[in-house]
Amino acid sequence: MKLSNIINKRFITFCIIGVINTLIHLLIYNLVIILFKTDALENFIEVIANTIAFIVASLFSYMANAYFTFKKKTSNYSFWFSMLSFLIKLILSDLLVILFKFILIKLSLESLIFLIPIPVTCILLPLQYIVFKYIFRNEKSIPQS
Repeated sequence: MKLSNIINKRFITFCIIGVINTLIHLLIYNLVIILFKTDALENFIEVIANTIAFIVASLFSYMANAYFTFKKKTSNYSFWFSMLSFLIKLILSDLLVILFKFILIKLSLESLIFLIPIPVTCILLPLQYIVFKYIFRNEKSIPQS
């Protein structure tokens, strides 16, 4: 398989949306931590923040990728299949957050915990592209003006 078959205009658009999506995720993730961090939530705040940020970012990702990347109309099928894939991705994402937090604490790099969504996104982004490509393959195209 040629690299040009993988890295094409659609994949670049997907990556641009992924960068915007990551910024949305980072903003909400850190905002939730700042606003709701208490002693009672000390051990779980990153997972709670990641879950909230993930849901908001996933809704943005679905709409933006349907329209800009795949140029497809949304449907109940694509929405619910996307949400199912996001649920699986959320579980993987939360597990990765726990793993990266553990690693950063072990390495005495707690000050970098606010950046955890970046490596998580780098791991999960290519997987999501493959899933979206499958989900949107049979959806109706948006008419070009």
